[in-house]
Amino acid sequence: MDKQKLVKAGMWLSVTVLIIAIDANLLFIGFNNLRQDSYTVIVIALCLLPVLFFCAYKGIKYLLESIFTS
Repeated sequence: MDKQKLVKAGMWLSVTVLIIAIDANLLFIGFNNLRQDSYTVIVIALCLLPVLFFCAYKGIKYLLESIFTS
C-alpha cells in the first residue's frame, strides 16, 4: 500500500464530506427561499454539485490506486 496515496485519498474524501454538508444546507436554504422567488442560493448549490462529484471521484481513485497498485 502506498501511504502517500492513502493520505491524498483521505484529503479528497474529507473535502467531499465537507462539500456534501455545505451543499445540503445550501439546497435546504435555497428551497426555502424559493417561496420568495429567490433563486440565487439554489443556483449556487447546483453549481457545487460537479465539484462534489469531482472530489469524490479523485478520492476514490487515489484510494483504489493505493490498494491495488503494487
